[in-house]
Amino acid sequence: MFFQKLKPEEVFTPRAAEVNKDMYVSRPTLERALENALRGNLHIVIHGESGTGKSWLYKQKFNDAGVSFIVANLANASRLGSIAAELKNLIDREGKAVKVSYEEEKSAGLDAVVATAEVSHTGQYEFGKMEPFEACLAHLRTKAGKNPAVLVFDNLEAAFTEPLLKELADLIILCDDERYAKYKTKILIVGVPAGVKEYYYKTPHHATVANRLYELPEVARLSQPECVSLVIRGFVEKLKYVIEDEASLSTHTAWITDRIPQMVHEYCLEAAFIGEENRSLLDAQLPLADQAWISKSMYHAYAVAEEHMNERDTKAGRRNQTLYALSLAEGEQFKAPEIEILIRREFPASTENTTLNVAQTLSQLASTASTERPIIRRSPKGDAYTFADPRYRMVLRSMLRKTSDERVEKMPISQDS
Repeated sequence: MFFQKLKPEEVFTPRAAEVNKDMYVSRPTLERALENALRGNLHIVIHGESGTGKSWLYKQKFNDAGVSFIVANLANASRLGSIAAELKNLIDREGKAVKVSYEEEKSAGLDAVVATAEVSHTGQYEFGKMEPFEACLAHLRTKAGKNPAVLVFDNLEAAFTEPLLKELADLIILCDDERYAKYKTKILIVGVPAGVKEYYYKTPHHATVANRLYELPEVARLSQPECVSLVIRGFVEKLKYVIEDEASLSTHTAWITDRIPQMVHEYCLEAAFIGEENRSLLDAQLPLADQAWISKSMYHAYAVAEEHMNERDTKAGRRNQTLYALSLAEGEQFKAPEIEILIRREFPASTENTTLNVAQTLSQLASTASTERPIIRRSPKGDAYTFADPRYRMVLRSMLRKTSDERVEKMPISQDS
């Protein structure tokens, strides 16, 4: 029997709105926590860094559990000026969420003279219009029947302003009002910021909202085995590629993408395009995949990293060595002593019997005095640093190369690569 070969873009699907079921990575702990939250009395918050799979998580679980849901995009609410405007936009697009009128047709039989005929009478009846929030709840309840119903507010980070957060708080509180509670619909808030409950606790007129929210554990990056499984499943099981060294491909992908699901899909898609003609992927082609990925998906991050490198090819290139060491840092936060250990480990000859002022270099990389785009920033407590954008760590890992004489070179790239 002839089987049509899958295309790379059918297997690796970054930023896909719909869940790619064949490539979905199950998160049993998070899925179980979401299932339990649906059975509880509180509204739900899902948070995690961009690209970690928050949307796929709830969509997959809701579809499996028969939960009816609609998604209001808080980025659109920000653009339109209010959440109510986005809800109105949502129900208008649904087309069937609100009926402002209905038609009733009655048929009446005539007497025996025209016994075979019928006459129809149509009457139109007006409903009172619902405001957008109640209209969404009503539509969801009708759609769900006896099953659970959830109104999702996605992209919370776009609404992290006082007016929109206040409006969101009001909607959560209104769910306890009998006019809205009768629809038995939960609210799910999805976004990047952690500590949403803490925000409401610190805002006096919103404090009551915190007691109505349950935060799931953070949706984090994939584990190493999960990432490896995703890469091999896509290339070997789905695309049927011949991989020269499966361990090398999966390890390299996990390293430079930092195991962020969206980034894994993006990188693997570029690698799959490179190997598409022969349905194979060689180790020698991975640098080409790196270049393609950076130029198409990470060019902004590459430009920022490039700004912070030594302007001249100095013998030691201490700042470049520091950037290379930063790429090796595994934790979310790092301190100067940790980075100094990495520098001395990776560049033993050029750092022997040399004082390294790593603290000063890190301070410069975090400063806005010389650039508007610092690559790292101080932690809230001020004694550690974190990357200003998670993509900066990824691009450093993919663009920097250590030479035999302990210099650090960047991979040349152009946006048209």
